[in-house]
Amino acid sequence: MNPAQYIKAYKEFSQISPPAKILLYGDAELLKDGLMQSFKKTIEGMEDFALEVFWMTELKGKDAHKVVFDSLLSLPMLSDKRVVILRNFDITRSTERKILSGLNEFAFPDSAIFVVESSKLDMRHKESKQISKMFRTVELATPNEKEMSEWITYFARRAGKRITISAVRELISLAGISLSTIREEINKMANYVDENTIQVSHIREVAAQSRSAHIFQFANAVQMLDLTKAMKLAMELMDFGEQHSVILSWMNRSLTDLLWAKIDPAGLPKRMGRRAFLARKITPVSRKLDRNALLETISSLHSADMMVKKYSVDGRTAVVWALSQAKELLY
Repeated sequence: MNPAQYIKAYKEFSQISPPAKILLYGDAELLKDGLMQSFKKTIEGMEDFALEVFWMTELKGKDAHKVVFDSLLSLPMLSDKRVVILRNFDITRSTERKILSGLNEFAFPDSAIFVVESSKLDMRHKESKQISKMFRTVELATPNEKEMSEWITYFARRAGKRITISAVRELISLAGISLSTIREEINKMANYVDENTIQVSHIREVAAQSRSAHIFQFANAVQMLDLTKAMKLAMELMDFGEQHSVILSWMNRSLTDLLWAKIDPAGLPKRMGRRAFLARKITPVSRKLDRNALLETISSLHSADMMVKKYSVDGRTAVVWALSQAKELLY
């Protein structure tokens, strides 16, 4: 979703009338949080009387789902509408499934706006198909490369600055693909840069080497087979407090991308989804690699994880070993 589409959705939802059932899903937390604020805006000033927010992981017990229906049925006070929000909704859990089942025979009140927030909507599950029929679904995924560029320009404009195309690309490279981090960096530069236009030099001077940026650069280094740089970034990530399992997971993702680039280069962009812009870059790298060596390297990541779980090896040692194995097998 680009800024124009997001603004349109925000304006619509901030004026929405009940009854309404909305599902917000995807991994762009900043966008999901923003749209949830738009629903709260419909009862601005009356939140204490007409708003209920449930975190699904905190609802325990076999009858936990009933509190959600009780909240929907409660008459709004000092308002003509009631907003009920479910955070962290996961259809694989029993409470969420009971809620979906109950909605089939539930007389949904005319005064309610029901908002569900989830990380994904997997249409392989029958419950996902069910919720897509009952709810208006809005996907808020991590922006693709073009959309991210538009967001950076938008954030800069909101901060009273312009930004060059080359500076946009540099910021994406340094700050990863987290919208929250991107916005923080733009706001920081707006206070730092005296000129009206943010240049590449400003990005390099000011942009933080955040954890998300390091993860992005680590994955890129693995995919480009720059394992010396990957080792340095991995050590810095662990200094930030990142778990070895997260680093191994990103390494697995990068190597799996390379494997699919070798097996099915034509189908790689579709498989990578919103990361499809990387396919052109990693396909030439994959041609140099031996398929069996790649498979063996990916298998070694599991061994590295088991070293920590079974043999009391610390996470740093396991990551060093995994990267050393990759260097030995792939070079």
